[in-house]
Amino acid sequence: MKSICLAILNYNGRNHLEHLLPTACAAAKNFAGNCSVLVLDNRSTDPDVEWIKRKFPTVEVLIAPKNDFLFSYNWLAEKRTEDILVLLNNDLKLSPGFVQPLVRHFSFDDVFSVTATSRDWDDRIFTWGANHLKSHHGIYYWDCESSRQELSHTLFCSGGFMAVDRKKFLELDGFNRLFWPAYSEDLDLCFRAWRKGWRCIFEPKSIVLHRESGSWSVEGDNRTARLCLRTSLLFQWASLPPSVSRLESGAFVALTMWRKLCRAEFWWPRICISTFLEWNRQRSNYLGMMTSPAELEKIQARIAEPVITPAE
Repeated sequence: MKSICLAILNYNGRNHLEHLLPTACAAAKNFAGNCSVLVLDNRSTDPDVEWIKRKFPTVEVLIAPKNDFLFSYNWLAEKRTEDILVLLNNDLKLSPGFVQPLVRHFSFDDVFSVTATSRDWDDRIFTWGANHLKSHHGIYYWDCESSRQELSHTLFCSGGFMAVDRKKFLELDGFNRLFWPAYSEDLDLCFRAWRKGWRCIFEPKSIVLHRESGSWSVEGDNRTARLCLRTSLLFQWASLPPSVSRLESGAFVALTMWRKLCRAEFWWPRICISTFLEWNRQRSNYLGMMTSPAELEKIQARIAEPVITPAE
């Protein structure tokens, strides 16, 4: 049986850990196999580490070399020996049976990652589902089907609550620093896994309650939206082939910019332009990331295939 580590990323998050750690410890205890709970602390300036050691002595704490956001997991993966790392934001609560449905799929050698589903903090609605790649006038987007809670393949798994094969994660060199500090790094990671012939799975029987953006400190207007726009553009330009002519996609982007300007949303065209300049400065470092239309079509076909349920 494979060994499991529930790895919780934390930075000044005691108010979140008070909810998460009891449920994480209960979920690990409820799992029949070898499952440990670890907090990866991103150099908290509050006394989080001391509090964890005092209140939860069975929980291991490791302090990252620096506050490197989600990229601290790259460092952690090299330090651990477990077969499967379950990457968790600190703004969650886990269901008692969280672990088993998530990790059962790793009995197949070609599984790279499995994501849980999430519900809102009040446990009223589902907020996560399988993701699929779509495009509109040459602009790609990923559609999260939270209303469809069925076992299925997914374009990518949520970096906030996903299990990964640790050795495969290291083979991919972990999260790509092109997407630092945040957003689309999980999309890029899973897409690269699909390119390697591995699979990513959405598992609705594994459930978390998620306090949306609770672990991300919002600083300034539209910070989350700005980061999402930047990294989504970088992912498209680095990895995805054009789906329409440059004339059509360029005209659509110009029209969208005009509409944003008319609504005084000046940040949107500004981020598009600055990201385009950023990409042109460093695109030569990422030439190997681009897929061909035929390769993308093959990946899309594999994502559409049904998931074979592993034997319990």
